[in-house]
Amino acid sequence: MSEENKALVRRYYEEAMGDLSGIDAVVAPGFVDHHFPPGMPPGPAGVRKFFTEFMASIFSEARVEIDFLLADGDKVDCHFVFYGRHTGDGAGIPPCGKEIRVPAISTFRVAEGQLAEAWEIYDSGAMVAQMQA
Repeated sequence: MSEENKALVRRYYEEAMGDLSGIDAVVAPGFVDHHFPPGMPPGPAGVRKFFTEFMASIFSEARVEIDFLLADGDKVDCHFVFYGRHTGDGAGIPPCGKEIRVPAISTFRVAEGQLAEAWEIYDSGAMVAQMQA
């Protein structure tokens, strides 16, 4: 089961950095990502809104490079680096046009073959400093 759960997390990021056309198969209807900003709906609609409206309004050329995945039971930790060109206003910071690099760790809970819940830790201070540079 661990390898299947890791594959599901890999697919999540492939969908998120792609056109999101297969996200309904990856996340459960009630999926909640606890790091999304307030007002995001649950499930695939929330994932689409976060990546197409929120993230795309701040970053272009976005990509995720996964360093490694750890799985235990119904949880998967994904250690990755987010890269994106700061081309839109974010957190009141005007775009600098530079590529930023943000290491992060996301933890996902898997239920019935889909992602049910997620949490993320990232260095927001380092991200803001890069955006302001």
